[in-house]
Amino acid sequence: MKNILILGALFASAFFCNAQSINDGLLYTGEDLKGTARYRGLSGAFGALGGDLSAIGSNPASSVVFSNNFAGISLGIQGNSNEANYFNTATTSNTTDVSINQAGGVLVFQSPQSRTISKFALSLNYDITRDLDNRINARGISPISVSEYFLNNANGIAVDNFIPFPNESNSELYQFLGQNFDFGAQQGFLGHRSRIINSTTDDPNAPDGNSDLENTVYTSATGTGNFNQDYLVETIGYNSKISFNGALEINNKWNLGINLNSHVISMERFTSIVESNSNADASISDVSFNNTLFTDGNGFSFQLGLIGELTKNIRVGATYESPTWYTIEESQIQDITTIGSNGGDRVFVRPDIVNLFEPYRLRSPGSLTGSIAYIFGKRGLLSLNYNTKDYSQLRFSPDDSALFRDNNRAAQNNLARANSIRIGGEYRLQNWTLRGGYRMEESPYNNKEIMGDLTGYSLGLGYTWGKTILDISYDRSERDFSQQLFDTGLDTRTGVLNTLDNIVISLSFNL
Repeated sequence: MKNILILGALFASAFFCNAQSINDGLLYTGEDLKGTARYRGLSGAFGALGGDLSAIGSNPASSVVFSNNFAGISLGIQGNSNEANYFNTATTSNTTDVSINQAGGVLVFQSPQSRTISKFALSLNYDITRDLDNRINARGISPISVSEYFLNNANGIAVDNFIPFPNESNSELYQFLGQNFDFGAQQGFLGHRSRIINSTTDDPNAPDGNSDLENTVYTSATGTGNFNQDYLVETIGYNSKISFNGALEINNKWNLGINLNSHVISMERFTSIVESNSNADASISDVSFNNTLFTDGNGFSFQLGLIGELTKNIRVGATYESPTWYTIEESQIQDITTIGSNGGDRVFVRPDIVNLFEPYRLRSPGSLTGSIAYIFGKRGLLSLNYNTKDYSQLRFSPDDSALFRDNNRAAQNNLARANSIRIGGEYRLQNWTLRGGYRMEESPYNNKEIMGDLTGYSLGLGYTWGKTILDISYDRSERDFSQQLFDTGLDTRTGVLNTLDNIVISLSFNL
């Protein structure tokens, strides 16, 4: 029987402790500027305006502003650039993605003018709320080896648990450790089997190189000195939202609406670190460690919205967006390769086991938005949105998980209420429309060195042929953040400047 000798701290860890964190919670629940070219041309400042398909996803009262049935579809082209600075070495990575990022339609029903409810609308709209295609590459010379990650996970676990029985494969033992210990024990196993860490009692003359199977202390095989590291994170996927909407207009002045929203998360994240060294006391000179995480989630939220006409020229809007309640499933595969110093043996460990993690629940914070717009007759408009969201209310469950309790405490202690402002304007010249906008979103973190404020601007152009409308927009945003390599051991951070450039083309029809 395997010796079960493990530090108590590891009992408190979740099997999937390396998969979920408040950073993941923010990634899964956050939204970028989304939607149609007209909406993005005004930087999303549509809360008091309506009459746009993507505006329905921000304020449910927007649908009844349409005077007739309407449909549209949008094509988005996103350029994503990350400049990482790791130990004073700058590395830039770029990705480009093309997608149908919006589609929807509205049915408008007129009522007799004598009735209090002058008209009502039903609509359905789809938006990609966050394009997750991204690449971050950090390269530099670090004083800390990736072996520290495996040491922190292995220390406290008897080495007997990392040595397969004569007829037991690496895959079977890896699976056993996941089912009977935790994710950390699997990481210790990968480190020991790949020889990047050694038991302090390793004896090359003993069976499997070890003379004390109950030893629980390990040392690094990468030596002391400097380590050339190439760290890569690549993600593909998206967050999307489908809004089922109903709205009504009261006395030709006040619009009320409700959205029932279905959310989808689909993401694949590949993480790799390649490390080399020429340390005199190292028995391992090269390491390549790969992880692939698959995430699928579904969620529900609702929104309540109001748009009112205070005067002929002034409109106001208000929106309450509920928390989004997600159920998320994740799985992961891993492999590691090491090469001995001075052209030594190459060891490749791939368990060929997919870690299937227990589904968990994630609740995003709700938000409130207030809006005001000034309409210059048929010539143009100016609009402003102000949104507030308390990110410290981010919650993981079930509550009986020690990891999730830690995550929830971390959210309360490290996340904050963040406000955002969006300003947009539109000017019409016969069949042409010129647009522009600006937005600022505060960091969700108390410590802005982890993530800074976002700033962005937008430009747009539209042309109408009566029943057919073509719009195009360009928007750009920038934000600084820091990327932590691993959750333990090699927990160094690299600074990243992220720049998003988007071009959106929308084709719409008055029906």
